[in-house]
Amino acid sequence: MQVISTGSRALDALLLGGVRRGLLYCVFGASGSGKTQLCMQLALNSARSSERARVFIVDAKGDFRPERIIDIYRATYMNYSERNGGSGYGKDINTIMSIMNRIYVQRAYHVDDILNSLCDVYGMHDRYDHGVSLLIVEDSPSLFRLEYGSRSAEGHFRLMRLMHDLALRAVLRNTAVIVTNGIVSAMGKHGDADTTTVPDSGFEEGMRMEMGERQIMDRSVSMFTHFKVRLERQRSKKMKEKEGEEGMGRMYGSLFKATLLQPLLTRNNTALFSIVERGIVDI
Repeated sequence: MQVISTGSRALDALLLGGVRRGLLYCVFGASGSGKTQLCMQLALNSARSSERARVFIVDAKGDFRPERIIDIYRATYMNYSERNGGSGYGKDINTIMSIMNRIYVQRAYHVDDILNSLCDVYGMHDRYDHGVSLLIVEDSPSLFRLEYGSRSAEGHFRLMRLMHDLALRAVLRNTAVIVTNGIVSAMGKHGDADTTTVPDSGFEEGMRMEMGERQIMDRSVSMFTHFKVRLERQRSKKMKEKEGEEGMGRMYGSLFKATLLQPLLTRNNTALFSIVERGIVDI
């Protein structure tokens, strides 16, 4: 599978069809903007696409929850009876376990943990014919910022080496690579303040990006990414779905906006989507 769907047609269209193998994506936003939820959806979709698919996750944030991937699968692919232990439940449990066995998660507490984990990823390319289909590195710039500071030349150099290596591996190993990142305030005279304070939501998007917010250690991350996407939580939204075979009933979710900042396109560069029990969906 060369393209991994996000679960939302609007978001897939924004990404020119979905997340493609061979490219490096940077997805950034404030806490609660849907970065981890999107990664878990992509991990499930990639691992489910083929028995030969392999997904590797380096979790530098501690928010990744395998049980959430199982919940998305159960809510999406199992009918109401099966989700409650009815006929076919045992078969679906075996399918879920098979999918989860294709997803590898390592927790990173320090910068060296990230680099050591990636050595394991590269070793998997030799053990499996199709290598790693999706590599997710969660919140790694935050660890560099924590250990070195945002203005450390050594920290930026090591982060650039990491991003360069990820971009190169994406191309040479035909792997879709996603790096998630947080945002900082950039309200200083030269736009180099380093605090996680977020300005008031009344700013226009362009004004916020230029005067108020940017991703952590932005320049060292952006120069190597093929796609750069910002996620924002818009507002709470009650989702009502028709009762049907899935028996979803009423669900409560949130509305999110994705903005494509790189590459620059002439058409609309935003997409709206929701996150509900069964993962990423169109509004």
